[in-house]
Amino acid sequence: MNNWANYANKLQIISVLLLIATTPVQAQSITEVQSTPQPNKVFAVQRKGGNCPQTVGFWAISLGYRNIAAQSETLVIADTLAIASGSAKLVSSRTRFVEYQAPVQKAYASCVGMAISPKNTSELDASYKFRFQNGKVYFSVDLTNTSEGFGAGVIEHKIIGLRPYVLWQFID
Repeated sequence: MNNWANYANKLQIISVLLLIATTPVQAQSITEVQSTPQPNKVFAVQRKGGNCPQTVGFWAISLGYRNIAAQSETLVIADTLAIASGSAKLVSSRTRFVEYQAPVQKAYASCVGMAISPKNTSELDASYKFRFQNGKVYFSVDLTNTSEGFGAGVIEHKIIGLRPYVLWQFID
């Protein structure tokens, strides 16, 4: 039964990806964009100053299993449009790190804060971070602290539906 629940969740996330990739976002106001279904990873924003959103989120789906295959891929799309006033753009890209930025909505222009994925006990997971400053939100995927025994790296990054997209992989 649990396998069916996992399958249903993955199917739902894939449908989100198709919706994001095919929705004509330019035809609507950025502030009218709604994320359906809601992101499956949501973090509280720790505000240091200004007016900040309470939470930020992203969709993440694992496309492989470590216990079955020698590699595992994870697809991530940050829901920046829930808080942004425009498209994300790539700021930095290295083998084990990628960062995007997007201008925030006027309501959050004064925000200084961040939301970081909780520390995992697994050596096989990335660190995800949203950082707010200077009227922008930055989203990063960081694989630099993963276990040295595993090859981890970003294999694809681009903008999909004005949102940051990252595909990263572990190879054993």
